[in-house]
Amino acid sequence: MNLIVHLRPAPVVARVTRVAHLLRPVHQLKAAVAFARMMNGLVVAPASTADPGPFVEGGRYVTFWTRTELGPATPAEAGSSLRAFHEAARSWEGELRSFDPRAEAVHIAELVGGDAGEVLRAAGQGLPIPDLPQQALHGDAHLGNVLAGGVWQDMDEACIGPVEWDVACLRHRWSFRGEIERETHEALAAYGPYDESALKALEPLVVLFTAAWGSLAPMVGEAIGPRTRQRLDWLRSRS
Repeated sequence: MNLIVHLRPAPVVARVTRVAHLLRPVHQLKAAVAFARMMNGLVVAPASTADPGPFVEGGRYVTFWTRTELGPATPAEAGSSLRAFHEAARSWEGELRSFDPRAEAVHIAELVGGDAGEVLRAAGQGLPIPDLPQQALHGDAHLGNVLAGGVWQDMDEACIGPVEWDVACLRHRWSFRGEIERETHEALAAYGPYDESALKALEPLVVLFTAAWGSLAPMVGEAIGPRTRQRLDWLRSRS
């Protein structure tokens, strides 16, 4: 979703959007940067040696972040830090986009067209959304987005929604594909109590979210991958 550039020798990483600027206004990314600044210690921080942005260059959005050499988190670190993230994020009173992926899925359907577009449009218009308490979230809290010590990265998807959305993202690879079962259970155990019925209601929307963004691959010169095809097939079967 982004081009990532280490601006050597500065300890700064630039993130340049590849497709998000086609879908989202820049003020949503600005809000995500401000939220990340508030979550000091729990996320990779926006750059402090330069204005972190976002800036608009050639229509794309550019942000600057502190470079880190941290390795991946353990599953237990991921789960416990996601709980800490949610507790800290309750105090956020600023603007963030909605977690609800349906409108973006319909927009992506218009961009990509074809069979993928038909599936995304039908799912975006047909999937229900549960009525749950909402607060600030990471928005894409899978195990690949958390570093050693429980430091979360890729804050572009920060949003307002139910905390179970992040938990559903955390267990998506296991619940949908049966992968990383042990790691997922360890992370969920470390996270602690959550509403299973809320997760069940949100999981189809996580499939829609990931399928929609995966369907944008041709717009950056890549083929739609087999995982996205599997998600599109699943959404088609539900429609």
